[in-house]
Parts: sequence; structure tokens; C-alpha cells
Amino acid sequence: MNQTLRRKFIAAAGLAAGAAWVGVRTGLTGTALAADAPDEILNPVEVSGDEAAPVMGRLPGAKRMYVLPSGSGEHHLIGAFVMTRVSRPADTANVYEMATFAGKPGAAMPRHLHRSSHCAFLVLGGELELELNGERWLMMRGDFANIPPGTPHAWSMRSDRSKIALFSMNDRTGNAFVAMGKPHDTAEPPNVDGTTIPPGALAAAADNGDFQLVQQVARQPGTSAEPVRVSNLVLPFAPGPYVLHDGGGERFGGNTFLAKNANTTGQFLFLMTEGGPGPGVPAHFHARHFENFFGMDGETLGWANGKAVSLKDGDYFQAPPRNLHGFKLTQSYNRFAAFLTPGIFENFFTGGKPGKNGAGGRAEANASVGPGGGLPGGPPPGRGGGRGATAGRGGFDMFRALMMSNTGPDGYPLDVHGPTKPLPPQDPVWTAMNGKGDVAQRAQLLAHGLALCGAAGLSREITPELRKALALKPKPEDFV
Repeated sequence: MNQTLRRKFIAAAGLAAGAAWVGVRTGLTGTALAADAPDEILNPVEVSGDEAAPVMGRLPGAKRMYVLPSGSGEHHLIGAFVMTRVSRPADTANVYEMATFAGKPGAAMPRHLHRSSHCAFLVLGGELELELNGERWLMMRGDFANIPPGTPHAWSMRSDRSKIALFSMNDRTGNAFVAMGKPHDTAEPPNVDGTTIPPGALAAAADNGDFQLVQQVARQPGTSAEPVRVSNLVLPFAPGPYVLHDGGGERFGGNTFLAKNANTTGQFLFLMTEGGPGPGVPAHFHARHFENFFGMDGETLGWANGKAVSLKDGDYFQAPPRNLHGFKLTQSYNRFAAFLTPGIFENFFTGGKPGKNGAGGRAEANASVGPGGGLPGGPPPGRGGGRGATAGRGGFDMFRALMMSNTGPDGYPLDVHGPTKPLPPQDPVWTAMNGKGDVAQRAQLLAHGLALCGAAGLSREITPELRKALALKPKPEDFV
């Protein structure tokens, strides 16, 4: 039995359990959907082995799942700023980058634009001024700005402990900022003379990356010398630069969109997820998009292929495609930013319906109602409830049902999948088949798989090697 047959066979029980429900929601059966989408879309397989182990506490230098504590990364001194690279092109297969900028009062980034890089700008602390497309805004923690390619912008710090996060698509902006500065050994900004960046450093940025200086716009007579405090709460429905006050955006339960596909031409989604403690989202993976978490308030307990990771203010967790991950919120109030690229997962949260746009304030603390509840991964109304069993356990497969209940903008089923390999490759029952696949052997394999994944009546001893491998596989009780 080859890997494709094995994958389909192990998933068969979950597919059969949800087939009638899926047909009601979509008017199509699993068989009909399978004819419309490639097998790698309907039946993807998660990363396994050494490649699946999360890299802890450092930049991986490859497209891997990894966790970085606050303040960790690659540091560069740029004028009076310290830029800390949290994800680099080498870590994301050149898809996107993320860096934080910390600076003392007066530290300034001159007016510039990125010709080909779409950026998301999130304030992490302090008070700063953002000039965006000729308008000047006073911004504080939790405020957000969407900066499409070609948009002139500049920023300057106005208080101690000011800090921003800059997410940028492709692999060009980081090179520019690196060329602008020099290596540094800490994330803390030093006390340095002068707050401007030397002209030679700015020229080097233009030569080495996506960075172009733009002439400063003179203040019009009669206009205020002070920036305007951001107050907008409404997420626009079209591309273009905009700012959002903390709490603004389009809300779906505990998930609030700060940028949707309409704002980023499908390149990425940017959300805030908040709420109180809950059962969490069990282990799953996405075959076609990255999902990244940046801690802000409270504590999010992440699950990274068998490792529990705590995400607090400033901690970062990258889950590339096909990497098993999960999470739950643990304290009375929790919040993290989520950056998903590309934006094919939008319909998972929205179900194709509008949310509460411009409501402001805090989302519902209880993460059990509304599309997605308070958690990316919670089922929208009418799409099944609870955490359910994963494929191969003979129970309802929540992820498969969700996947097949709607489609993303790419026309394929939603990109969320439960674990597809309940049996590790070194399992003795699997290896004893020697690649054969007659009906009797398949029945034996299915019974064995159900027993190992929670069914009663386990009748044989598990080898130490198998027990070690199974310890890395998700179980229903992981998030109880």
C-alpha cells in the first residue's frame, strides 16, 4: 500500500462519519468534492520526523515551526532604533518578514515607501507619530496601520519604551533595513547621540532592498503642528492605506480583522484574537498558508507538535504549512495578533457573512459563540460543535467537516486539517505489511489504528519505539 493509499485509508472512517453532514451543508458529497480538487488539497499530510520538531528560542534559518521569546532574534542598530528581526526570508521561504523597532523619544524613520512590499504596522508600546500618505497620526499600543506598496510613510517615537512590529510581504524590506544599520547585541535601544539616520545609510538601504526616500510634505498653513490621535474603528472594504484605533476592525466573535483580503489584495490576513480561558483548538495544520501568533496580553498556551509553549507579551510562534499546531487561552483576559499568509482562510472566520464593523472596545470574553468563537479554529455556527475526534478514530472529524463546508478565494475547500497519520511509520503492524494492501490487512490496520488512538480493548503490547512516537501525536484529552 503506497503512501497515498495509506493516507486515504486511514482517513476513510472520519470521511464516512461526516459525509452526510457535509452533503447537507454543501449539496455535494465527499466523493463529488474529491473529483473537483487535487488529492493534495483534500488529503494533505502533515510534516513529520525531524522536520516537524519545533525550533525553540532561536531563528531556524529554514522554513520550520519555531518559537521566539520576547526580545529574541537578530538585532541591528539603525540610528537610534534597534530593529529585531523576528522572521527573515530564510525562515519563511521568502514569503514574508517580521521585525520590531524599539527607540527612545526622538528616534525617527524618514519618509519613504516600499515599491513592491505590502506592510502591516502594529504598535506594541509607548506613543509614536505615524505619517501615512500625507496625514499625521498619534498612535498607541494596539493601534494598526495598513501600508500598501507605494505608500509614503514615516514614523518617530514620542515616549520611552515605544515599540512597533512591522510585517512585510516578500523578502526585500529586511535587506534594506539591515543595510541601513549594523549588527547589535540586544533588543534594547541605547542612549545615542542624534536621532536621525545618516544619509549614507539611507542610500545603502535603497541600493540593497525595497526602500525609497520620499520628499517630506510641507505642513499646510493653518493646520495643527500636532498629529491627530487615531480614532477610526471601521475597517475599509477596499485596498488603500488606513489606520485603526485599538479595538477597531471587523469582529467575528473573539476574532477581529484588522486587514482582510480586500485590503491586502489577498496577500495576508491580520487579526486580533482575544477572550477568556477556554478548551482551545486541538492539533491541526494548514496545507496552503502560514499561521503566525504574536503574544500581547495574558497567556496563550501553544501546542507545537507535542511541545507546550507559553506565549506572552512579545513572544512569537510561526506555524508554516503542514506543521501540526494548536492553542488555548488560559487567563481571564488574553489577546494575541495573528498574521496569516496568503489570505485563503478568510471564509473560515466569516462564513461569507459580514461581522460587526466599527464596534470598538473588547470582544466577548467567552470564546464559545459566533464564527470562530474567541479562537481561530473554533467552528462557526451550524458547522458542528466541540472538538470531536480526528480522522481515523471512528468519530466525527471536525476539521474535515469544516474544510469541506466552504471554500476559500482560491476555489478549494478551506485549509484546515486534522492529523492524517495516527500511525507512525515505524509501527510494527504497518511495516509487517511490506507494502501490500489486501482487504484483510487493511481491516487489521484500521482496527489497530482505532485501538492506538483511544478505542477500548487494546489487546497487544506497544513497543517502546512505538510508544515514543505516539507521545508526539495529538490526543483528544490534550486540551481538556
